[in-house]
Amino acid sequence: MVASEQRRAAKELHKNARAAGQRTLDADDLTRLEERIDAERAARPLLSAIAGLPKSLRAVAELVDVDGLSVADAATALRIRVSTARVRLHRARRRLMADPTGLPESILEGSS
Repeated sequence: MVASEQRRAAKELHKNARAAGQRTLDADDLTRLEERIDAERAARPLLSAIAGLPKSLRAVAELVDVDGLSVADAATALRIRVSTARVRLHRARRRLMADPTGLPESILEGSS
């Protein structure tokens, strides 16, 4: 009897130690996690396609299409002219459109 009580108490202590400092997830937390997983899953084909672009085209495409910067802000970040950034973005999107399989609709619409 004493041994089984000690085992039960040790298990309880171990369980409490593992849970210490952690909080349980509520429904909102789970929803946010699911949304993040879905967003990352949707972005994988785009990131894979962009990775195949030449460095100069990839840099503009990542800043505009992945990070959401404006073309002007991307040009500033890359220290190039806005017109150069527009040309590079157009070329990057044209290359991505050569194989649009799995690309998000927002990219496909933005390239026309």
